[in-house]
Amino acid sequence: DDKNLYARKYFHFQNMYVTFIYRDFGKMKSAAEKFIESKFEGWTILVAPGAQAFIFGLVSFWIFRQTHDMQWLAQGTASKDLIQKWEETSEWNFFHKRNLLEAEEHFCRNNYDKARLCYNVAISASKEHKFIHDEALACELAGHFSFEMGDMSAALEYFTRSNESYYEWGAI
Repeated sequence: DDKNLYARKYFHFQNMYVTFIYRDFGKMKSAAEKFIESKFEGWTILVAPGAQAFIFGLVSFWIFRQTHDMQWLAQGTASKDLIQKWEETSEWNFFHKRNLLEAEEHFCRNNYDKARLCYNVAISASKEHKFIHDEALACELAGHFSFEMGDMSAALEYFTRSNESYYEWGAI
């Protein structure tokens, strides 16, 4: 129903999230564009706005790396800034998310040493705070980063750890 703005936004978010997880860039980018178009003011009624901002930020940074379209870098940075604000009220829930978004932002800006450091901080904090699914995701993204940097040994290590974390979480 086109009149149910919440349902439309939620549908596009879920589609964007699933295609991000499966690394289907074309469908993910299309879903992200539709998610942006379906935005409406009303964060108070949304389910898990922190999760939406987090995933949308990760998606935006990936789209930027593929397209070099500055709007996506700006979207990712805005999501990171929003997570950083929420971190002020709950460091436990948002510290690792902010660090993973910072890692992705540094990757986009070619600050590779800072990116590597932020990936590792995100992984450690996720593990320490018992966010196993975010630990798995951080390891996976660190694996993609390492692969892009040509460090196959580190990529294999991160992907293996990601697989183990997804298994521990019950996803596989």
